[in-house]
Amino acid sequence: MALNVEPEVTAGRPRPLNGVPVNAATSGEGSLDLRVRRGVALTAVQQHGVSSSTLLLFAATMFLVRAVSLMLGPLLVALADDFGTSIAVAGQLAGATFMTWGITAPLVGPISDTYGRRPVLLIGLLLMALGVLGSGAAWSYSSLLALRLITGIGSAMLPPTIMAALADNLPPEKVGKAVGFITSSRRVGVAVGVPAISLLGYIGGWRLPFYITGGLLLAVWVPLWLWLPSGQRRPSQRIDIFNRFKVIGRQSAPWYVLIANFTQQMALFGLMTYFAAHMMESYGWDEASTALGLALLGVGAVIGSFAGGLIAGRARRLDWLAAISLAGGVVAGLLFALGASAWIVVAMAFVASVLVSVSMPVMLTLIMHLAGQSRGTAGGMLSTSNQFGSLVGASAGGLMLSLGGFPAVGLLCLVATVLSASVLGLIMRRSPAFRLGGADIG
Repeated sequence: MALNVEPEVTAGRPRPLNGVPVNAATSGEGSLDLRVRRGVALTAVQQHGVSSSTLLLFAATMFLVRAVSLMLGPLLVALADDFGTSIAVAGQLAGATFMTWGITAPLVGPISDTYGRRPVLLIGLLLMALGVLGSGAAWSYSSLLALRLITGIGSAMLPPTIMAALADNLPPEKVGKAVGFITSSRRVGVAVGVPAISLLGYIGGWRLPFYITGGLLLAVWVPLWLWLPSGQRRPSQRIDIFNRFKVIGRQSAPWYVLIANFTQQMALFGLMTYFAAHMMESYGWDEASTALGLALLGVGAVIGSFAGGLIAGRARRLDWLAAISLAGGVVAGLLFALGASAWIVVAMAFVASVLVSVSMPVMLTLIMHLAGQSRGTAGGMLSTSNQFGSLVGASAGGLMLSLGGFPAVGLLCLVATVLSASVLGLIMRRSPAFRLGGADIG
């Protein structure tokens, strides 16, 4: 198998990237100081490629991560009835998952950067599988809550580790397409996975989706355990979280990426969260019709992720992304404000979903390029940015809705993309930090 996430050492030194030693001290905005403090082992850059089977297993993992994160939505009513509680209280189970996810995500990166991607990926996937399977056998609300907390921890360990493994093993010009493919699989989890979970719940009750999804997670874990190389453990290895964060955080360039990503997620989740309510309240749609509209938004997100992967390695990608993001915000703003026919609004929502979803593969590619040997840490920081952007987009959207109705929600989406486009087009494109292979790609 082509994937190798362990350090390669030649004559006692890590393998160079593009001819530049990975432990070389650099300065200026154009590059990070890739040195890591004493006692922290580097996960050296490997560019041997990633096999098709491994890429498919990674995609399946990301599909299941997204489906699991959203699977409680169609099951809330059944859960509330079974445990004798309200839908609002049952909804806190999802919040518990995202809470441990957000706390764990930034801590995972330094661990994977120190000890390699394999153990972190396998432990995270196993925790997630056990959490989901255990949820199906939960005997009380409290037990399900505890199991969802475990599920959130396992889920948080997977996306940044997978993205870092791709960046470790692919040359920079191929990372974008791989990331786009993987990101698209997450979007498919929204468009296909969540409706499938709803159908399974209808057929066999709320416990069946947990059992089947947990079984699928184990089915992915087994070949990854068999195929991923074990690597060598160094006795002197220790985790130095703060120094890993310092490698990333002391430079301004990664923060530009995190800010731009945060605002993009605000716009995306403002759209995703309130589109259904808009169609129900403004057009009198029922749940079945709204589900179809949401599925189209999921398809749009898949298309956008593929498109993002295609432009992630192209010249002037920052210019393209700024323009695309701004266009997505304009369309999102108009669909909430215009009194157009229902299906025109659905078509506009589809277009907005495509445009706003383009950003993720590009953001991942950028921050992995900047992070040097701390890619896992950078992936965790980006994951945290995703979580908080999603949270703020949903909560701020609710506030805007109470203040000015659905047009105010559209205004929020527009303002968020204007902020993102400003960072991309006015700051990032002028920075030498976003050069790849000596060429200015911004």
